[in-house]
Amino acid sequence: MGERTMKTMLTKRHLFLTACCLALGGAAVPETALAAAPEIQVAAARMPAQQLADLRRDVARARTAEPRSFAAVSKIVALAPEADARARARKAPIALYVAKLGPSALMPALEMLAFSFPRDVPAAAAPALRRDLIEAVGLLHDKRSLAVLSAILDDPAEEVETTRTVSEAIARIGNDEAATRLLAALASSGSGDRTRAILAGMGECRRANVVEALAARLRTASDDATARVTARSLGRAGNAWAWKTMPERGEEAQIREVAARALVEAFVRHVGEARGAASNALMVVDAPQTPALIAEARKSAAPEVQKALDGLAARFARNPTRIDVGGR
Repeated sequence: MGERTMKTMLTKRHLFLTACCLALGGAAVPETALAAAPEIQVAAARMPAQQLADLRRDVARARTAEPRSFAAVSKIVALAPEADARARARKAPIALYVAKLGPSALMPALEMLAFSFPRDVPAAAAPALRRDLIEAVGLLHDKRSLAVLSAILDDPAEEVETTRTVSEAIARIGNDEAATRLLAALASSGSGDRTRAILAGMGECRRANVVEALAARLRTASDDATARVTARSLGRAGNAWAWKTMPERGEEAQIREVAARALVEAFVRHVGEARGAASNALMVVDAPQTPALIAEARKSAAPEVQKALDGLAARFARNPTRIDVGGR
């Protein structure tokens, strides 16, 4: 996420968090604040011994080099329930506050997720705050977080919302290992809510093998809920706007075409919200092959589906999301 977007989301009623973090200076984090909360299972329970040893070493080094960052993250976490209360109908963007601190926030966040989730967080707020930390780690795009995030992703006992958040966090890291871990988790997830949670997060991973897996899932989706979630993820993965900001665009054309092909097929096969999700995703992907794919699908479609495809073609022709991406 860009600097401008982050600044926009840091609304005035939440700025007190940043001020408190700065005021802390180099203050030490109380040991009681780092004791494991009984309501929250830390990731260390599912991590191999060597990964744990490596992480403990990295955390210790970071604490010596950047004590202010540990204090700042601890203070943000401590004040998160108050920030949420002030946000009223909305939730305070705690993940953005943490990520805004920059790379030095990584080890403090990983320490809380892996070893010592704060004990003094109200029980009702703890699960959402844990997801905030997971999201923040993903926003930092650091491959060193994969061991912790994968331990959370691979836990079938996790809440569905947490599984979605950690899937998205891993997807944002976006390297080969991240893609491999997502695909392995998807393959072992079976079906149902856990599978849909993983699929929902995968759209942030703009890698060809991940998008191929999403397309395959959409083609075989037998229920509208899975089709809807997967269509939306394909829309995110192939998003023409997002690709404009990517530093590496070698797989863009392939990914957008794969997404468009699967989405047109889903539009034909499904109705209702799933069809609507496929239509919306096609607008966002805006692949140049889309008109031809619609025309091809129309040849063998039933009359009522042909009519729907005609409407889709007309909508695509005046696509309100379209941008100039080098001749599309």
